[in-house]
Amino acid sequence: MNKNKKISYSLIAALIILFIIRLILTTKVDLIPEETYYWQWSRHLSLSYYDMSPMVAYTIALTTFFGKFNSPFFVRLAAPVISLLLSVFVFIALKKITGKTLPSLLWAVLLNAIPIFNVGSILIVYGNLQMLFFSLTILLLLYLILTGKDYYWYFIGIFTGLALLSKYTAVFIYLIIFIFLILSKKYRGHFLKKEPYLAFLISVILFAPVIIWNYFNDFVSLRHILTLSGGYQNFSVFLSNLLLLFGSQAGIISPFIFIIILVSIFLGIYFGLKERNDVYIALSTASLVPLLYFVYQCTKTTVQPNWPVFLYFPAFLLSFLMTVRLYYHIKSDKMKKIMVYFYAVSFLTGLTFSVIIFMEPYYPLINIKVNKSPVRNILGWKKTGREIDKILTMHKKDDLLIAGRRFQIASELAYYVKGRPQTYSFNYFIRDNEYSFWNNFKDKKGRNFLYVIDTKYGKHIEKKLCLNFKNCSLIEKLDIRNKNNKNIRTIKVYILKDFLYKDKYIFGKFSSMEF
Repeated sequence: MNKNKKISYSLIAALIILFIIRLILTTKVDLIPEETYYWQWSRHLSLSYYDMSPMVAYTIALTTFFGKFNSPFFVRLAAPVISLLLSVFVFIALKKITGKTLPSLLWAVLLNAIPIFNVGSILIVYGNLQMLFFSLTILLLLYLILTGKDYYWYFIGIFTGLALLSKYTAVFIYLIIFIFLILSKKYRGHFLKKEPYLAFLISVILFAPVIIWNYFNDFVSLRHILTLSGGYQNFSVFLSNLLLLFGSQAGIISPFIFIIILVSIFLGIYFGLKERNDVYIALSTASLVPLLYFVYQCTKTTVQPNWPVFLYFPAFLLSFLMTVRLYYHIKSDKMKKIMVYFYAVSFLTGLTFSVIIFMEPYYPLINIKVNKSPVRNILGWKKTGREIDKILTMHKKDDLLIAGRRFQIASELAYYVKGRPQTYSFNYFIRDNEYSFWNNFKDKKGRNFLYVIDTKYGKHIEKKLCLNFKNCSLIEKLDIRNKNNKNIRTIKVYILKDFLYKDKYIFGKFSSMEF
């Protein structure tokens, strides 16, 4: 066996070992609130949902065999599978473009040094599915470019539809392809072909259930998204949001890899237009269009770190192509060595960041109080569920329904309380959410509730809420602590007796004024 084959097999083994490690890690960390919320979606299958498209719910329903296997392993099973598939997509794309096996495989393995990719490899959120189908759509666009076979348009249409069923920002695919066709001299003629329009029709048909659901539900999802997008702010707010955007991206990608990717995007569009290289144009357009949109969003609101993540698949491919181009352009051996060292440090830094992220919940390296740390949301939920179980047992005669002050804690209790009961969320003082469709308070008149508040988001029970019950009483104040006896969260537990349903407005379907 020659040296290249040995290296290739070692890289393949590394991907397999990483996959197995991620499967194990899915069982070691409590489900975060977003995951239990989407797991709740999977228990209430629908054409769409208040917050987003339905693909994450369908995926969890499938991996849990429609609720028969609800352990964290099965809830999260799709996450490590998707991470493996994305590595495979990187290899397939680069092998197709360059014809070189070993470098393509190496770059596919290096994808796994990116911190946000590693986080997404064990947590199941709707961004995973969008990343999967967006990346597959870009891969198919590359195949269209490299083979010239028009039937790839139909696959592009299918996976665009599936991407839209995963997350609304997949709508960028339309703009990306439109701009690519304008910029590409060779493919501009496809505006006069039937295939792109049929692909568009296929994607719309696949997305139609979401449109239908919104039509019958007052387009609440659209209103929710428009609210999140915010309104125009002054220049200082824009500058602050922009610095936060690039700072957060440098953090989740790791600083040096982020610089490599950012430079590659702009080099890609420059060389693509100069040399009429359609692969460069396609990949840089797929990266740059969403990036510029999120820069624009900084004029209106804070861009959450995870929002732009999907654009890094084409950007990562482009960074390989620009790296190889730069390496062979450099004449000095010394400069080549410096470049290799820089890239080695870049990916080792990313890997170090990834390790720190996974160690931090249990072996803290950053001196931040646990209850104020970003890792707070992944700790203590199983223990919280056990404490609520004890209280429910003590008050069994009251036949208590469980409600949370926020949909996040309602979802965690739905998952971690024994028997996985249906839970409720009082939404009138925070933004609406999918619980608005599930609560159905009108039918709960006369019932008793166990009401749970995470004191980070509310110190006391709301007077307006208590007026709708004959009696409200605080029965427990619990500190949920980690194994080092540090406080993760403090929760207050109330019993609300004999629901009067007096104020019908605050218990209506969309009781909150916030979307």
